Amino acid sequence: MRGLFLLAASAALVFASPVQAGPAEDAAAAVTTWLDKFNAGDMNAFLSGHAANAVIVDEFAPHIWTGPDVAKRWLEDYGKDSAARGISDGSLGYASPIRSVSDGKSAYVVVPTIYRFKQGGKAKSAAGR
Repeated sequence: MRGLFLLAASAALVFASPVQAGPAEDAAAAVTTWLDKFNAGDMNAFLSGHAANAVIVDEFAPHIWTGPDVAKRWLEDYGKDSAARGISDGSLGYASPIRSVSDGKSAYVVVPTIYRFKQGGKAKSAAGR
């Protein structure tokens, strides 16, 4: 199971945008745009949406990523973990954000997700909360 941004699940990624956060709706739109870019395989656009000071937390080791090029390092580790577990065709389905707040400098967004993937040739999914 993998989720993007803050999810009340075992998998969560926390991303900070390089652009100053606007209203809560803008922050939610940024997160869903990142999810769409990831799902479309546009990793350059996905990566460009993350600030150098982002913090990423996910279920696979090393579990927490910080520092320079954090999104790129997470993406590389995601690829290694997927390959080691025989996972392919990963994508994130998502519902409308259930919480989105912003103070104009930072934002907090909670998006329910379902991570869909193939493992050993069989389709599977894992729901975030």
